Amino acid sequence: MGFVSEVLKDVDGIQWYYIIGISIFIALFIVIVYKTIRTPKSNFVQYKNAILEDDMATENQQNNQNE
Repeated sequence: MGFVSEVLKDVDGIQWYYIIGISIFIALFIVIVYKTIRTPKSNFVQYKNAILEDDMATENQQNNQNE
């Protein structure tokens, strides 16, 4: 990492890229945490059960085709 730091320290205004990158990361992190906290638990139960329901539907279709 020392080589990159030495090369980039002579570039004028390079600090703005760091600031913009960290700002975007923090904003997205806050949005994801907010949406996760505000999502009702019933939605998470539906998401969890959707995997099992989809698997059960596939098994039923295969059983119907074999009969």
